[in-house]
Amino acid sequence: MKKLQLIAALSLISGSALAAPSVEWLPPANSDLVASGLTADLSQIPASRHTESSPITFSWAMTVDRQPGPQGLSADSRQYWVDVTGRTLAEGVDLPLTAPGAVIRVSALDSGSQLQLDPARLQLSVDRRTIDIAALQDVSTGAMMQRQGMSVPEDTLAFRLPADVDVASLSVRHPGAGADQALVIHVFEPNSSWVAQMSAPRPNFLAGQPIELGLVLSNGSHEFSIDNVDAMLVSPDAGQVWSLNHDGDRGLGGRVPLDGLSAAPGLYEAHAYIEQQVKDTVIRRDVKIAFSVAPPAGRFTGQVSQVAGSALGLDLGVEVVTAGRYQVNGEIFGTNAFGQLQPLALAQSAALLEPGAGSIRLELDPNVLKSSGLDAPFEVHNLQLLDQGRMYMLEERQRAIVIQNEERDQRREFLIER
Repeated sequence: MKKLQLIAALSLISGSALAAPSVEWLPPANSDLVASGLTADLSQIPASRHTESSPITFSWAMTVDRQPGPQGLSADSRQYWVDVTGRTLAEGVDLPLTAPGAVIRVSALDSGSQLQLDPARLQLSVDRRTIDIAALQDVSTGAMMQRQGMSVPEDTLAFRLPADVDVASLSVRHPGAGADQALVIHVFEPNSSWVAQMSAPRPNFLAGQPIELGLVLSNGSHEFSIDNVDAMLVSPDAGQVWSLNHDGDRGLGGRVPLDGLSAAPGLYEAHAYIEQQVKDTVIRRDVKIAFSVAPPAGRFTGQVSQVAGSALGLDLGVEVVTAGRYQVNGEIFGTNAFGQLQPLALAQSAALLEPGAGSIRLELDPNVLKSSGLDAPFEVHNLQLLDQGRMYMLEERQRAIVIQNEERDQRREFLIER
């Protein structure tokens, strides 16, 4: 009797392989990149630079377990910059410091100014006490640093303060530069425990949608609110600047307007200039991060269908506003015998699309699937839609699609119970 039951169960399992899988789009996470609507202004979208026209699809086994999650950005800073003129530098510039051993660099704002910054003419005082220039460490001119392979203007003078002298304020004087000569002073405090950090939830954004960034000033494990900050968003060619609002709760917010997209290639930069006083300590920090901003020119439509006769192939509905070559990337996970998701494969596809609704096929090599030993349910993680010819990231989903075979799952449970 048990033998007949087992045979019947096995026949049900083999028959279930022919059952059509259930394919479902999952709702987007808060940190996903998803266009709420597509732009109608095509003047902001350049011509596609793609050269390949044949559709392609390929996949390979994935051995690294990348769990779905936002791939955020962050940058730390123990430094700041001050713009001065020759007149200001001759009169003296006060620089607040938080630790000994600071590295100071004075440079002409524009290279080739023929400005001669001479260490012998440098005058320094720490907390109103004059410093002997001979006590400084690593005094270098631009020419000396260039010979060491550093990319600095020749019109540069740099030095390091003693590492054993506590300092709260440094005054720098250097007479001799033209009154209107533009200069910049860079202050780097490698030994300071005061750190500014800016963060973004992901490296890509869409024009017209909110850009929300984190901004924190910390000392060790303690974080401090920031009262005085100027922040802005700058286009790749630096031709346009938009203010970023500080919400007073460790965050910045803004957006690139749809009509403000730059035709120049490159990344947008968010800059924050912080000056904060904590008791008797004045902390200055400049921090920035860079990310891409694309027009909302394409998206997944939410339509998906299993490719008939395919080991694991999906036709993904895509809507675009301009003709071009578009790419889809996805990480496919499968289920092991213990019911746990495991990495299975990376899959990529690309095809030409005309404006309007279309589809791109994401397909898994049957040999990769067979050798993995994994089964349904399958999931597609870190799904991306890109415009290849314009280098735009148009959509990103952490956890996008679930593919399951309910009949097969029921047969497996039946066999285990018997």
